[in-house]
Amino acid sequence: MLERDPTCLDIVHYLTRHSEAADTARGIAEWWIKRDLPSTQEALSKLLECGVIRSHPVQDSTFVYAYTKNPLLRQTLARYVRALTVPSPVKGA
Repeated sequence: MLERDPTCLDIVHYLTRHSEAADTARGIAEWWIKRDLPSTQEALSKLLECGVIRSHPVQDSTFVYAYTKNPLLRQTLARYVRALTVPSPVKGA
């Protein structure tokens, strides 16, 4: 999913660096990842479904989203994000 959805990847990347962060969909879109609200909400739904994030209602239909507490899932995601950001060795150098 992270390979196919750059918005999901941006959210996970942010959370691997700020594991205690929590915010509403609007806050995540505007402050964390600088993306539009509809694509952010769609990505949050996908991440919720996979257990990568959790949500808590704060008022009416507003939810706050935060990183999973599952340590194994956090480690796996951190390794995945690190592998994407580490430059690969140059062949023939």
